[in-house]
Amino acid sequence: ADNAARVQAEAQLEQWSQHRGFLRVLMQRSHMAPTPASRQLAATVLSWRIPRLWPNLSDDDRLHVRSSLLDCFANCTEAPVLRQLGEACNATAQSIAIRQDQLWEDLLQLIASQLMGPSALHRRVVLELLAALVDSLGARLQQHYAELGRTLAAALQDSEDSVRIAALGVVATAVSSWCLAEA
Repeated sequence: ADNAARVQAEAQLEQWSQHRGFLRVLMQRSHMAPTPASRQLAATVLSWRIPRLWPNLSDDDRLHVRSSLLDCFANCTEAPVLRQLGEACNATAQSIAIRQDQLWEDLLQLIASQLMGPSALHRRVVLELLAALVDSLGARLQQHYAELGRTLAAALQDSEDSVRIAALGVVATAVSSWCLAEA
């Protein structure tokens, strides 16, 4: 019975994802659904669906997805939802890099501004996102390595342990990425 319900739910999700406004609805739900679990689920589905739907979006829809996702990410205050929105940002950045051969510069600017912000939660989660970006985009970020080094040096001095630990995670991911690139 559980498997049948899962299959039915997946079929319904697939049907909904064919609708043009599906990503917009998911972003709204990740920002304004009535419960944190619903917001987290919407953000999770968003991160899974963006890579599949990205190639079929119009330029206007892509722009709207990008700006709405940045807004949702910047204004979210719940750690589980924020992490999933970070995953959605990473998925979008990968889609942009693959399909358009460019970096999502607005996301990099948001990361930089959030790292300077007062919220330890946002500082930690943007570092987790940065680690994911370094892992997924690797050498595409090379033009930002110098700034990345300065950013990480500052983050390693943060007053919050969780932020310093996340910064070490970025360092470890970067070193691993660089070592793999050398092999």
